Amino acid sequence: MHKEVFQADDNGLFLYKSVANELVMTPGLFNIPFGAYVDTPPQPAAGQWPRRVGDAWVMVEDYRTTPLWVVETGMPYSIGAEHTGADGNVSYPGWGPLPAWLTQEEPPRFDLEAGVDA
Repeated sequence: MHKEVFQADDNGLFLYKSVANELVMTPGLFNIPFGAYVDTPPQPAAGQWPRRVGDAWVMVEDYRTTPLWVVETGMPYSIGAEHTGADGNVSYPGWGPLPAWLTQEEPPRFDLEAGVDA
């Protein structure tokens, strides 16, 4: 016999649906993988992703596939990279509230030849 389970990563973010097998010597008990849960995570809306916190799934903001820029410099930001700015060394994992030092809005490009914003 099998039971559906839902695997989360080390941060509690939902990864994928999996299967737990019933223990042969203990019928009715299942070998649930570490970091997996039997309750189904909620269906995410756009820009959200399920995260396991304690005994429940909660929805968190998800920017892992969204292009981001550093507000202070206008440079593109890579998720998880360390940035040195006015607040010291900081990084952002791509989920949770977007910190004030990052933006989703692409800054205007500067045209070096014309000397103006493109």
